[in-house]
Amino acid sequence: MKRTITISLLLICSFCAIGQKNKIYSSLYEAFKNKEQVYKLNLSYNKLTEFSDSITQLPHLQYLNLEGNKINVIPPSIGSLKNLRTLNLKKNAITKLTDQICNLKYIEVLLLSENQIQKLPDSIGNLKNLGWLFLRNNKIEILPESFAGLSNLKKLDLSDNQIHELPANFGNFDKLKELLLQNNKLSNLPTSIRGLKSIEALNLSDNEIEKLPDNFGNLKNLEWLICKNNKIEHIPESLGTITKLKLLYFNSNKIDKLPKTLGNLINLIDLNISGNSFSKAEKNKSKQLLPNCKISFKNTYYSIQKAIAYKKNVDVLHLSDNNLTELPEHIEEFKNLQELYLINNQLKNLPKSIEKLKKLEALSLSYNKITELPDFINKLKNLQQLDLDNNQLTYLPESIGDLKKLKSIHLSGNHFAKDEKERIQKLLPNCIISF
Repeated sequence: MKRTITISLLLICSFCAIGQKNKIYSSLYEAFKNKEQVYKLNLSYNKLTEFSDSITQLPHLQYLNLEGNKINVIPPSIGSLKNLRTLNLKKNAITKLTDQICNLKYIEVLLLSENQIQKLPDSIGNLKNLGWLFLRNNKIEILPESFAGLSNLKKLDLSDNQIHELPANFGNFDKLKELLLQNNKLSNLPTSIRGLKSIEALNLSDNEIEKLPDNFGNLKNLEWLICKNNKIEHIPESLGTITKLKLLYFNSNKIDKLPKTLGNLINLIDLNISGNSFSKAEKNKSKQLLPNCKISFKNTYYSIQKAIAYKKNVDVLHLSDNNLTELPEHIEEFKNLQELYLINNQLKNLPKSIEKLKKLEALSLSYNKITELPDFINKLKNLQQLDLDNNQLTYLPESIGDLKKLKSIHLSGNHFAKDEKERIQKLLPNCIISF
């Protein structure tokens, strides 16, 4: 009987301990009532301006969330939280990390995105158990040599910084599965990148990379690679040996053809090579090379400044939500433009220059302040889709009837009278009209 009671008591104590470990405290006041039993503390979005040293008096703390405060300094005392596994300091105002943060030898998750960190501690490589490191949207320019010592990393986010070079030993992360490096200032990659043998997802977009290493094909587990908005002229032939690739984006580079080896990518289902310099013949070759892959050739731009540099190759131009009061003066120079999106601006009319967009198939002008559609709209002979909903129109010109290829026109949210609606339907008998 005594043995049964003892076992029961042990089980009860065990369940109580598990329950205590799962409890998340949301105030220091409550936590200090029982500080020896505090394992998780969430003080996120509390308008804190400093990291309280009293937190370091919680000896068993494993999870600490301080996201969304206004903390700018992390005190050296943080190094005394020897049992910490997860530390979330996202969305603060931290400019520098204390060296003592590198004493957190059991830390597994470190979230530091959306701060103002300019430099990482030289000893950051001491965090041997770190598996997830997020540093997105800071001001980091250089990574310390010891960075490659983070040998247990599985996901690394360094996007939206100012990094212009990766350490020569960057390829030491043999457990890394996801690497995000978009929107930095990288012009090249170290040859050691071949060492990322576990990498499955890699984003190198919005840098200044001119060439990918020839040994890129060593990344045999890579499933998706995004390299848009760089200065790459050639895709390395070795890429064709990465047969696990499913998604490949090289849009907005300087590429004019695909290497024949890409035909070996039997799992590739999505290839975006828009915004490059492919001739019609090369586009056809690409389709033959990858007959079962969805290939995007349309050169799509979201900025007039970037588009003007490639004006002869612009197929799709998105200028929505830009508060435009008139169309850019360069619009007539986009001779091959097929789709133009100007949704949610402040446009009141269309300039005559738009009639020069002879290849335009889709024109979206929803949510503007247009009061009148010009007669020369009929010059857009290839127009198939016209979106004019939520403007200030009361009628359409007779010339709208000349758009014989028009398949759909959206006119809801305007001020058409009943007889005007009937007139429009007669002008466009084969077009789907929504009022």
